[in-house]
Order: sequence, then structure tokens, then C-alpha cells
Amino acid sequence: MKVQPLKLGEVLVKNNVFLAPMAGYTDYSIRKLQLNMGIGLAFTELVSAKGLYYGAEGSKELLYSKGNEKQTAVQIFGSDPYFMRWACESEYLKPFDVVDINMGCPVPKVFRNGEGSALLTDAKKAESIVKECVKSGKVITVKIRTGQVQGDDIATEYALMAENSGAKLITIHGRVREVYYSGEPDFKAIEKAKKSVKIPVIANGGIFSEEDADKMMEKTGADGVMLARGAIADPFLSAKLTDTKTDISLKNYIIEHLTLMAERLGDIKTAMEFKKFVPYYFKGMVGFKDVKLKIYQATNIKQIIEIIEQYL
Repeated sequence: MKVQPLKLGEVLVKNNVFLAPMAGYTDYSIRKLQLNMGIGLAFTELVSAKGLYYGAEGSKELLYSKGNEKQTAVQIFGSDPYFMRWACESEYLKPFDVVDINMGCPVPKVFRNGEGSALLTDAKKAESIVKECVKSGKVITVKIRTGQVQGDDIATEYALMAENSGAKLITIHGRVREVYYSGEPDFKAIEKAKKSVKIPVIANGGIFSEEDADKMMEKTGADGVMLARGAIADPFLSAKLTDTKTDISLKNYIIEHLTLMAERLGDIKTAMEFKKFVPYYFKGMVGFKDVKLKIYQATNIKQIIEIIEQYL
């Protein structure tokens, strides 16, 4: 794929390979590591606008970036235009130039609250949210899916709505809500939406290799790609796509990940949280089941690092 800078309003992003917002995964540690691997713009986990309004510690914690704010976009979610704009204008988001509006989260709890992908069933509310957020003066971007159930295609409608409401970029996850993260992306829906607007369109879904990225770009004509699980399963995928030189080994990458997590979470919590990354980092390797069991039984970082040193 062709890697090039992107202009989002007054913000210049160094390249068109983005890291997706992934709840429970794209915390500060992963964002920092992936930015070092060449990612052009990294997105936080989805942050509740109401959570920020009411001062929820969990919501505020998701914003931790430690100097990477200009390379990080905050993704917020909510269904009330007032709270969404308030979040954009709040002191919490002051260090960040770009705010992304989540209109794609398929999780039932979020959907039942009229948030995330539920906004794809209410175009007027979605439009009012984008317009209110734009009034904050932030560079506003929007992330959507192609619909609710197989056969839906609202990508073009929402891309036009986002552009006409003042958004500077739209990311399209080429799947409907009901399939979550499975199946081939709907390339045609993304292509159609791309042709309908002048703002950049980023394509997301099913990118686990350089070949996948090339295919996505060729079939959709998108302005860039957004990596999600592919960037966790292959930490070096972003470096391959952006031709970023790196001499870090997988072993040292994983140890650095643990170290960065521990700076914030402490020893014991890091040991617990790290376990969800194990299937991504080690799957397919000889002895995977054995190392997985050992790490799952570990209670502190020292034990995990010793296992990694033995295994990699």
C-alpha cells in the first residue's frame, strides 16, 4: 500500500496507517509501542462522555498518554449531544487535537443504551452529535460500521452525513454489527462511501498482513487503513506497512509491554491483565499450550519475564 501523510483539518498526521480503538487492548502501553513501530495515529480505548462528565476514574484513566497526545486521538461514545460536546470541550481532552466519535461498537450493553452502533439506526441523532462536537473546535472524526445486519449498507449515507456535519475523516469498519469481528469486510460498501465524499476515508477490518492491507486499499480506494487485532497478533505489522526500521525482537517487545503496563498498573494487576495478550503473542508457536499455562499461573511480572526468557 502507498503510505503517505494525511491532512485532517489543521492537523497533519504523519501517515495513513492507524491503530484502532480496542476496549481492553489499546491502552497507553500498546499505543506507545505501536507509535514506535510507525503508526500514524493511535486511538484510545472508547471513553464514555458521561463518564468524563461525572468524573469517573475509569474513564479518566483511559486518557493516560504521557507525552503522546499529539499522536493520539481520543475516541468517545455516548448518545446525548450535550455530553458529547461537553467531553470535547473539557479539560480532560484539552491535550488532544483529534476526537473520534464511536458509532460502531457492537457490544450489547453499549447498544442498549443507544450508543455505539445503535447510532446507525438514528441518523438524525448521529448528525446532531457530530455537529455539536464540531462546535468544540476539535478536529472531529467518526467511526462507523456498514450497518446492523447482513445486507445493510449505510456507509455512504453516514459518510456524507459526517462530511456535511463538519467531520474531517471517517473510518469504516467493513462489517455489520451482528457479525462483530468475523467474516470478510464489505469492500464494495467502503468503496462506494469513499467515492461519495471528499474527506479521507480509512478502511478497517480483517487486516492481518501486508497482503490484507494491499487488498483493502485496492478494493476500496480508501485513503488508509486501520489495524486492530492484526497489530496485536503481529506487533511488527505496522513497521512492515510503514517501512519503519526497528531492531527490537519479539521477546524485548513483549518485555517492554509488560514494563510499560507495570508503570501504571503495578506488578500484580499487570500480571493479570497481560494474560489476554498471550494468545496473540504466542499462538502457533511450538510449545504454545505449555507457555500459556505457565503464564496464566504466574502471579507477578518477574515470573512472566522468566518464562518469556526461556521460551523466546
